[in-house]
Amino acid sequence: MAALVNVIMIRIHQVKCESAKDIESALLKKLNMPKQDLLCWKVHRKSLDARGQKVLFSFIIDADVRHEKKYLHKKDVTKAPDETFTFTPKGKLPLENRPVVAGFGPAGMFASLLLAQYGYKPLVIERGPEIDQRSKDVDAFWHGGPLKANSNVQFGMGGAGAFSDGKLTTRSKDLKARKIFEELVRFGADPQILYEQHPHVGTDGFVKIIKGLRDEIIKLGGEFYFDSQLDDLEIENDALKAIHIQDRGWIGCQALIAAVGHSASDTIRMFARKGLIIEGKPFAVGVRIEHKQAFINQAMLKERAADPALIPARYQLTDTVSTGKGVYSFCMCPGGYVIAASSEPETVVVNGMSYSDRGGENANAALLVQVGPEDTGDGVFDGLAYQERLEHAAYDVSHSYKAPVQLASDFVEGKSSDHFEDLKPTYPLGTVFTDFNTLLPSPIAKSLREALIAFEKKVPGFLDGAVMSGLETRSSSSVRIVRDRESLLANVFGFYPCGEGAGYSGGIMTSALDGMKCAMALMDNFDKPLNPSLE
Repeated sequence: MAALVNVIMIRIHQVKCESAKDIESALLKKLNMPKQDLLCWKVHRKSLDARGQKVLFSFIIDADVRHEKKYLHKKDVTKAPDETFTFTPKGKLPLENRPVVAGFGPAGMFASLLLAQYGYKPLVIERGPEIDQRSKDVDAFWHGGPLKANSNVQFGMGGAGAFSDGKLTTRSKDLKARKIFEELVRFGADPQILYEQHPHVGTDGFVKIIKGLRDEIIKLGGEFYFDSQLDDLEIENDALKAIHIQDRGWIGCQALIAAVGHSASDTIRMFARKGLIIEGKPFAVGVRIEHKQAFINQAMLKERAADPALIPARYQLTDTVSTGKGVYSFCMCPGGYVIAASSEPETVVVNGMSYSDRGGENANAALLVQVGPEDTGDGVFDGLAYQERLEHAAYDVSHSYKAPVQLASDFVEGKSSDHFEDLKPTYPLGTVFTDFNTLLPSPIAKSLREALIAFEKKVPGFLDGAVMSGLETRSSSSVRIVRDRESLLANVFGFYPCGEGAGYSGGIMTSALDGMKCAMALMDNFDKPLNPSLE
């Protein structure tokens, strides 16, 4: 592949070939172009087209060419847009102190980074520890050690995204998304994420990136308080005046980006007590289902199931069942692991994770059922209470952090499981057989049974030997902190609800995008701080 040395002039869509080695020849053939007209090119997007008899790679190519006007008239050719992210803050209100970002998950990371890059020198507070200590605490828990309240899969530097598949999927064409990818590459991600259809970094890749982001923010004048939980607000005349940090006391704060994550229920309840307007929202609950990755490869790729360029394969399944509920696969982790994701004592919560090579023997995905007020009640925190009851019920199956499990075929048939077939569950703390027909609320169990039958028809063999582990309850927040659609401010001036915990995103990319949006909204209200030092 030639390196681009000049300004990109044209973008060519639908360049298809069986092997990535044949891109240039496919490009020349598509445009009927002599090789001397092609000065340089690069891949803008890579995807897979499996609709026909052959599985083809489909590329969007950016190229600098001679006689570009001639080629712009051809089918699937457009002028390549300028995708440089630009932003000019408009804020005039003075800040007496530096802005504060609460939480250093994906939303908090990119809110903090953007603020730092524009000279706002943010203070970042994170209830959990730095990533190295957090990783030790998580590993200890997964080997039977204690669950630490503020250092686990949900809390600590990197947020819940640090222990995940590291998916970077987004449908957004917003230039902020391009900036996020470029920053991730700058801090150590594989450059392929800039053009892959389903980019990911994996848990091991994410750790290096998190550290690079933190170091860049510090270099630009930002400051970090780890092991520092936001636990109170001072509000005067409907405007934020100060925040209280556990074990550190009160500090002046007129601008706060609250990116606390979807599991910080204590913090969200504190916000409600202080007068923030919060509403319940739909969410989903369910289980993780594991298959042999070799089966998924064969089911999805057929005769190319061993092609190293295509594996490990993934799937996405959805169905609407007789209860009226949608059931869908979520956060599919090829070559991944089911992990213990509890953050509260005496609860069992599962999630999925993979490393950058996606080299595990099993594949797993969440199978989630939509939950609404008809299931939980109409109260603001009824959904949260519903999640918590399920998590405690899962723990009570064995009075331990073992994951309840059942063969998917037995669940559909309404009978108990007492053995595994050829698949060994990857959940690290051990498993205990249960019947999800009784552990899950009846409408959820019924919906899941019907969906599994439908999925078996779509993917024959989907039920055979597959193991369900539970419960998956933290795929999204059950509440939303209400904010203005334009200013992104809550009903307290200076308070910016942000990310998954505030109910505005789900996943690494949407959270990072929301973090950038909130940082930009803050800078459109407030000028740089008069007193960036907190000493």
